[in-house]
Amino acid sequence: MIIRSDRRRYVLTAAAFMLVSVEIALAHIRIYPNESSLGAREKYTMRVPNEKQVNTIRVEGEFPVGLDVYDFEFKTGWKIDFKKDDKGKIIGATWTGKIQPYEFVEFGMLGINPKDKPNLTWKFIQYYDDGSKEEFTGPVGSRLPSPVVTLKPVAPTP
Repeated sequence: MIIRSDRRRYVLTAAAFMLVSVEIALAHIRIYPNESSLGAREKYTMRVPNEKQVNTIRVEGEFPVGLDVYDFEFKTGWKIDFKKDDKGKIIGATWTGKIQPYEFVEFGMLGINPKDKPNLTWKFIQYYDDGSKEEFTGPVGSRLPSPVVTLKPVAPTP
C-alpha cells in the first residue's frame, strides 16, 4: 500500500510539473498567423501574455526586414510609438500600457509581405514593473525564441 501511494504521488507530481512547464513554454510572445503567402497583405496579431507576478509595462518590437507594416490596431489604455528608418518606413514600434499577471493583450497590425523571403523573424522585448525584461530574440527552440512566420508561394489559380 505504501509503495502504491508513493508511486501515485510521484506520478501526480510529475504530471503537475509537466503541465506547468508546458504552460510556461507556450506563454511567450506570439505572432499569428504563423504562416502566410509571399507578397500577401496580412493582418498580423501579436499576443503578449504576462508570465510574471508583476505588471508588464512596455513591449518593444522590431519588424522583419522586408515586411511593410502600414497600419495598427489601437487599444484603450495603450500608447504606440513608431520607430522609422531614414526614409520614413515603419521598422518597429513600442507599446506602452499595462498587462496584469495572468492576463494577455493582442495587438493587430496590417502589413504587406515581401515577395522573396521565406521567413519573417520578429523580435520583441517585454518590460516589467520591477525593472526586469525578457528578450524574445533567440532562435527557434530556445528559451525565449523570436516569433517566426513562414511565407509560402501563392498557389496558382486554375
